[in-house]
Amino acid sequence: MKAVIMAGGKGTRLRPLTSNTPKPMVPLLDRPVMEYTIELLKKHGITEIAVTVQYLPEVIRQYFGDGSDFGVKLHYFEENSPLGTAGSVKNAEAFLDETFIVISGDALTDFDLSEAIAYHRRNRAVGTLVLTTVENPLEFGVVMTNDGGEIIRFLEKPSWGEVFSDTVNTGIYILETEIFSYFESGKEFDFSKDLFPILMHRQRPLYGYVAKGYWSDIGNLAQYRQTQFDMLDGKVEVTITGTPMEGGIWIGEDAKIGPDAKLSGPCFIGNGCVLEQGVNIKPYTVVGAGSVLAGSRVSLERTVLWNNNYIEQGVEMKGGTLCHHVVAKLGAIVREGAVVGDFCTIGIKSVVQPGIKVFPNKSVEDYTTLNHSLIWGEKNVLSLFGQFGVKGICGIDMTTSFANRLAMAYGTMIPAGAAVGIGHDSSRFAAIIAGTFASSLHASGIHTYEFGTGTSSVSRHAVHRLDCAGGIHVRMLEDGSDNQLVIEFMDENGLPISKGAERKIENAYAQEDFRLIKSDRAGSKKICPNACTLYSERLIGMVEGDFARYTIVVEVDNRNLSGVLPGVLKSLNCKVIQLNRMTSSPAELGQWVRSAKADLGVRLDANGQNMILVTDQGEAVDDELLSILQIMIQIRNKQDETLYVPVHVPNIVEELAGRVNRQVIHTKADMRSIMEGCQHEGFHVYADAIYTMIAIMQMTAERNLTVSELIGTIPSFALLKEKVACPWKEKGMIMRLLMEETKEKQVELIDGIKIFHDGGWTLILPDNEEPVFRVFANAANQQAARELAVTYTQKIQDYRQQYCQ
Repeated sequence: MKAVIMAGGKGTRLRPLTSNTPKPMVPLLDRPVMEYTIELLKKHGITEIAVTVQYLPEVIRQYFGDGSDFGVKLHYFEENSPLGTAGSVKNAEAFLDETFIVISGDALTDFDLSEAIAYHRRNRAVGTLVLTTVENPLEFGVVMTNDGGEIIRFLEKPSWGEVFSDTVNTGIYILETEIFSYFESGKEFDFSKDLFPILMHRQRPLYGYVAKGYWSDIGNLAQYRQTQFDMLDGKVEVTITGTPMEGGIWIGEDAKIGPDAKLSGPCFIGNGCVLEQGVNIKPYTVVGAGSVLAGSRVSLERTVLWNNNYIEQGVEMKGGTLCHHVVAKLGAIVREGAVVGDFCTIGIKSVVQPGIKVFPNKSVEDYTTLNHSLIWGEKNVLSLFGQFGVKGICGIDMTTSFANRLAMAYGTMIPAGAAVGIGHDSSRFAAIIAGTFASSLHASGIHTYEFGTGTSSVSRHAVHRLDCAGGIHVRMLEDGSDNQLVIEFMDENGLPISKGAERKIENAYAQEDFRLIKSDRAGSKKICPNACTLYSERLIGMVEGDFARYTIVVEVDNRNLSGVLPGVLKSLNCKVIQLNRMTSSPAELGQWVRSAKADLGVRLDANGQNMILVTDQGEAVDDELLSILQIMIQIRNKQDETLYVPVHVPNIVEELAGRVNRQVIHTKADMRSIMEGCQHEGFHVYADAIYTMIAIMQMTAERNLTVSELIGTIPSFALLKEKVACPWKEKGMIMRLLMEETKEKQVELIDGIKIFHDGGWTLILPDNEEPVFRVFANAANQQAARELAVTYTQKIQDYRQQYCQ
């Protein structure tokens, strides 16, 4: 059998380790990670190997040559432009004239490849994916198989609501040459996104083999260090060079250890190292070949040094990583998670603070405390986007330099010469960040409409109405006591951008892959109609009938709504009682409604997005009933045959839709899916409280009902919500166990696991931003819903206790 080692990765998230070194050449205990892959293939009798290369290919060629020094024969296939995983392998099609195995050159594993190959042949598969279980499946492809091992579902880099298992794709495939007939040469094509869905659609035999053993995708700096610690602990079957000593200490050839140097295992000292007297090597330290630790009081713990570093006396390092040829001068300190690139110098008694990254060929001045990264500060791109956008603490996470880099990354998605709308709330800091965004987009060749102060709904509507390729709204978070700001990103329709678009921004941000333009192509500020006026006029134009008989009690923080709400309410000709202060509770607002004999009361948040509704009887409407009213608004406004509603909405929606011959289609519970299903002329009922308030008034007027009477037309239902704590690392396992437990039951896998029962259902939804599960139970009455909620919250707790404690 032949093999393909995929060795073209840039390893962007490992920078500065990969600034001068391709990811497959990053060392693990002094040897490139790809060398361990070659040893594994050779162990299983595979010596004819194709190597696909792209990023810094000569570094790989110079080290491995034709492979003869490693007991194999290597054939190199280079991509001139990115072709995707399958596209790069097709470059080697002429070489691959029999069943072959594809394996990554930048992951470490000791899987039994022979058993995986035998499994592939027993099943006469066209393709077999080697699978494993992981704690956090989000960055991998989640794979589901039937009892016979055939793949039935594949989700590439899922959200937590799509994590139906902790079994993931390792990127190791056993394939037949038939696969080449499904795509052309020279075009970008991916195994996970393109080829495997085609094979499943054509019902070709595609299997998953769950391998036993160790596997580590070295995708980030923390995992890079941990992989080496795992090697020292013997968790993976690989050959470690050097001589093993008592206590888990490995010493390379010609290493010179001073007589009173102290070594505590497990640790690794490479070939030709010099450890002078007084050096203290603590557990989980890796010292690369040729490094010199010169003098007393050098202390290294949980630290990784590459080759040829020079460490002067008094240097302390705990949890850091140094690349090649780094000089750490007298008394320097490198702290947890810091990374220093090739050919850097850390000055006398300088301190590199936790998490700081110093890119190659930089110097940290003597007596300096480095609190920011050189060349640029890094933000964890795995969590750059949250539920509403990108958020962070003002002046710490949210700075003008961060906003500039983020805007330049966003600009790579927008065609040069197009326009982006930018709005912000009334806070000064939001205006500063919005201004930075505008300037940075101009530098990317993109024009801007500046919407000024308003709400997210105003910005969304303006983006929808104008010739915008996208939009930005910057605002403070109301519920944060730590001064948090959020940057919302919108597509050309005013909807939150897709997950795919988020990933493109994150990749461009991490790689600093920004558009370069000539000075005469710079963008500029475009003349823009007043965004608040656009919103108000369109909303007022949609209102039918006379509301003069209505009395409304309104409490609102007018900082961001002053350009919209007063004019809209005035145009309705209704009597408005506006409270000058926010009431202490919905019950107090209800007292105002009853005493004024008002038709309804509303409390709007500062962004005009969420509302508390109080009926004419002074009763606060709970969130579940409000969501049904919002669905009734959708039914009224949209004449389509289908009604799109979130997966966690009560099943009485089917009854309401059936009254007007509509078919219900469930969507995911993320904001983009929810808003996409309810959009009406640039307004979104789930994210726009002013629009919702007026639409409810419109429905009551048309039916000649009070708000309480309108709610009385809703069939009775019970929906309970519970929250169950669960650490991130256990979520995938819990989802897999729940899937196994519900195999014989009727389930829906749109977002989370929805299990149907007689007269109701239970939805288990892993939260995307918190280490919790959210459990929704829908039934005919409160008692039945409570029993369902208790059953599944208890299951999660029992699984955690049984399998995770």
